Amino acid sequence: MKHMKGVVIAGKNSLAIRDDCPLPEEICPTGALIRPLIWSPCTSDAHLCATGCASLPYLLNKAVGHEMCGEITKIGADVHDFKVDDRVIVCSVMPVWRSLEAQDGHAKNRQDNMYAGNDDPERGGSFVEEYYIHDADMNLARIPEGVTLEQAVMVPDMMCTAFEGVRQLAPGYGASVAVLGVGPVGLMAVRAAVLHGAGNVFAIGSRKVCFDVAREYGATHLVDYHNEDYIEQIVRCNGGPVDGVIVCGGGESALNKGLSMLKNGGTLVNLSAYFGGKPLEIDPAVWGFGYGDKTIKGVGCGGGRLWMTRMAQLIACGRVAPEKLITHRYHGMDKIPEALRLFLNHDRSLIKPVIYND
Repeated sequence: MKHMKGVVIAGKNSLAIRDDCPLPEEICPTGALIRPLIWSPCTSDAHLCATGCASLPYLLNKAVGHEMCGEITKIGADVHDFKVDDRVIVCSVMPVWRSLEAQDGHAKNRQDNMYAGNDDPERGGSFVEEYYIHDADMNLARIPEGVTLEQAVMVPDMMCTAFEGVRQLAPGYGASVAVLGVGPVGLMAVRAAVLHGAGNVFAIGSRKVCFDVAREYGATHLVDYHNEDYIEQIVRCNGGPVDGVIVCGGGESALNKGLSMLKNGGTLVNLSAYFGGKPLEIDPAVWGFGYGDKTIKGVGCGGGRLWMTRMAQLIACGRVAPEKLITHRYHGMDKIPEALRLFLNHDRSLIKPVIYND
């Protein structure tokens, strides 16, 4: 086993750069090694760091990270669609396509990914010098001509998660959608809802930097959740409760707030991760006392080559400008902890940081 440099969660609110992250001597026949060109930390990385990986203890002292684009340095003998030096988007969730879950239409429910229970001694996250994946043909996508690295690195999680959420919400043409929490995933959900044909799109947040992008992405209403009556404001502006809600932030109370503005017969899609260990309690009244026909879906990131390719094509065709999410830029792996601390410190100027590997 070889070793390389990587960024690890060393404890609660503690990050470290170590030189003992594993790198296998040989890769599997369908696998590949990718040298990162650009990384982007995520709120889920920050949540894990803030809790010291309390919910996923096997991640402690392993390389973190899951948003990355890079160039292939090595491929296995059975990789057919990619070659060394290809510039690629790397899947953040790594569905196992040869699985019963995939045959059942739910490939992402069986993942070859550190965040999904894969404690592989040869692998960790993507904040490393070289990233090893097991299924290159199914979990890489080429970066299209004209798409920049900054655009492409928003595909693996920000776009793939938000667009999956809107796909499962399935708003009809002209339907009203409220996005609760307009950080980076929420902003992408605003854009996805607009492209899906939504009418009123309520962007619920508090920061001007996010509201500015939400407006550019097509939000019709910008709602500050600090206003005590913001839920009533939404219902009033919409002429009644909204058709669909997407929860992208707001903590454990967000589900109740989302259900409060949702019509009977509507759907709430949750895209937030809850690593704090607290129970999620639903107020029966906002759920129609259990018989309001309000559907709650917990939706994870959509993954795989085809989904990433389609997201990248939306960028290439000018339908989505994900680079608008980027507020901070760094250079060098040593800057990853600094970028992650922006999340930990709740920096109000932050939407997404990127780090170039140079």
